[in-house]
Amino acid sequence: MPLTGKKILITGANGGLGRAIAALAQAQGATLALCEKTADLAQAAKAALPKPEAGALNPDAGVLNPDAGVHCAHADLRDGEAVAAMVAHAVDAMGGLDGVVNNAALLDAADAGPVETPLDSWQATLAVNVTGAFLVYQNALPHLIQQQSGSLVTLSSVVAHSASAKAQIAYTTSKGALEAMTREIALAHARDNIRANCVAPGPVLTERTAHYFDTPEKWVQRRQHIPMGRLGRPEEIAASVCFLLSDGAAWQTGSIMRVDGGISAAYVVDDTKGSDTP
Repeated sequence: MPLTGKKILITGANGGLGRAIAALAQAQGATLALCEKTADLAQAAKAALPKPEAGALNPDAGVLNPDAGVHCAHADLRDGEAVAAMVAHAVDAMGGLDGVVNNAALLDAADAGPVETPLDSWQATLAVNVTGAFLVYQNALPHLIQQQSGSLVTLSSVVAHSASAKAQIAYTTSKGALEAMTREIALAHARDNIRANCVAPGPVLTERTAHYFDTPEKWVQRRQHIPMGRLGRPEEIAASVCFLLSDGAAWQTGSIMRVDGGISAAYVVDDTKGSDTP
């Protein structure tokens, strides 16, 4: 169990990726602080964690009560004081901090091209995706500096490397900014034994994204850009995140792990053998 004893804070914990990351981290032995914009969303993330099978609570089986070691916290990431209180509550509830997963993100419906995108959409996206991540790390880092260890994992996106055909200028810009922020943090705190890395997923099938692929026509149009011919699964992204949180990645910092089915490596894709379903 590579995360046994690790205390991990996860933002955006109730989204499709957040739930998958939380489930795998818990299965690998981590104590969790599930963080969301509201208390109800944080509780929903906790309720979504897999329940053990009947009889699995026998201590001899090595399986703990699923509610043990799972805590909830909430804040609007645009509110500096609220974020500070959220991180402080999470650290206090877990009895420390070993890792942070910055997964929360906004993809605003009005986000479009550089001419069409309204200023308020641009500002809202960067406030959540970039400033929110900065505030979380600003408040988490002192705890990691004090103990001279820790891992920060930021969810970027393939669009930071291969711009989206569907214009979303604010979201794409925010993901590029997160990667730059990650490198800066990695360099600043490498000698504190604190690692900072990004996972940059391609399109992943979740409830939030399903409407992009809900007809054969939509799927075929998207599939032709994915070398592996299918969408990613949340658990596949979670595996990369949990690896970066673990001691197995002890010499990995400032890196961008692209988990995108080959999209960012492609120029032209042979689409003759793609999957019929996402």
